[in-house]
Amino acid sequence: MKQTKVAIIGGGVTGVSMLSHLVHDERFTSGITVDIYDNAYTMGRGQAYQEDNEHLLINVPADEMSLGESHPDYKSWLKPENGQELYTSRQQFGDYVKDQLETIASTHEEVHLRYAKVDGIEYDSSSGKFTLSIDEEEVLYDRVFLTIGQLRYGDPYNLKGSQGFLYDPYPLSRKLADIEDDNIGILGAGLSAIDCVRYLILDKQVKKVSLFSRSGDMPSVRGERAEIILRHFTEESLRDRIQNDEIALTDIIALFKEELAHQNIDESLFFRRTGNTLQDLNYDLEHQETVGRLQYLIIKVNPIFSDVYQYLSRNDKKAFLEKYHHLIEENHSPMPAEVARLLVQWGDEGRLHIIDGTEHIKKEDGFTILTKEGGEYRVDTLINATGPVKDVRRGDSEIIQSLMNHMIIAPSEFGGIMVDASRHVISPKVGTVRGMYALGALTIGSDYLSNSVQLLQKNAQKLINRFYEDIY
Repeated sequence: MKQTKVAIIGGGVTGVSMLSHLVHDERFTSGITVDIYDNAYTMGRGQAYQEDNEHLLINVPADEMSLGESHPDYKSWLKPENGQELYTSRQQFGDYVKDQLETIASTHEEVHLRYAKVDGIEYDSSSGKFTLSIDEEEVLYDRVFLTIGQLRYGDPYNLKGSQGFLYDPYPLSRKLADIEDDNIGILGAGLSAIDCVRYLILDKQVKKVSLFSRSGDMPSVRGERAEIILRHFTEESLRDRIQNDEIALTDIIALFKEELAHQNIDESLFFRRTGNTLQDLNYDLEHQETVGRLQYLIIKVNPIFSDVYQYLSRNDKKAFLEKYHHLIEENHSPMPAEVARLLVQWGDEGRLHIIDGTEHIKKEDGFTILTKEGGEYRVDTLINATGPVKDVRRGDSEIIQSLMNHMIIAPSEFGGIMVDASRHVISPKVGTVRGMYALGALTIGSDYLSNSVQLLQKNAQKLINRFYEDIY
């Protein structure tokens, strides 16, 4: 095999997973050299697991998170004193991932950690080579993996730059450290908003926090763990229904309903929301067995569904996202029960207010939030916890903008960029780029709910297998 020079752009969980599968594959040789690029602050951590406050808990138990069989599992690495279900901080998991990355680099002389920013990439289709611009230097590569993390935060009300508006709250321990007032609003009701609430009340001792969102819906509460053995919604059943590279949404829904019935899960659990967020959290806390069974079914089928998601027609994908996605998403990444109990307690004490129906925000001596029901609320400080954008055209990453400018990548209407079934990048100028692969935030339009560590691991392994098939 000829010498192959590989660049991995992004040193978060996706990039480290890719690197791990690459070097631990039996086909890896000294003829393959790998440079992984990120800045010193996020190398081995990414944005999601950067150094931050200890109260920012991962919403997945420690024993369900790992970097794969080639590494110590996360819970063993932590060395807990007993076998209780353990939720850890994001920073702790970042410590684990960074430790594994440094171990790979120290034991493989072919791997180099490059603490530098990739400013641009050019592609020569005739040679199949990539030229990366790094700190005014140009470096040539044979293969490139785009494992760039989340895109920039959204700004749905165009408030960026306004005094008192915190556009991107992370890391909370730095961005929110100087907040002193007790008239604080948070935009959003998802996991990022919950992070902000916990930090402000537990660390800053803020007396009152208000959450503003369009729906007011928070993630569900993680129920009891359930062992799920699939009978109907299986990889084989779904693959059998793919014809002409398409699968019908009606077939997927039918199989899923059969599985629900087989698992003795009532479909009405998907519609248990009442519109009263604290009441809904209480329901989940009081029905942890039944709610947990639904959640662990969704977790079990997600990798299977993600594999066939790309085979939905455009209309079926739009229909799924409009009709069913929110029902799946509510139960896919549930919060720990201990977090929910505190939120309910703070709600009962009047320290947490959740206001839905946000329609418009006026900036005038603070912020005035107007709701569809005619409500009007004023806050002095407004924290943006709406999450990252999905449209790469709205991102501010120089490397993404450079790739689009050179027409090496193209945006997908469902988020991220266009890739083929093997996660090769699709260029509007030259077609499929066989030497460039993408995974993570850039493939959300093809990989359904693929941001969990477990699913990233599986997809990284598949992608690395494709890499070796391509170069041999």
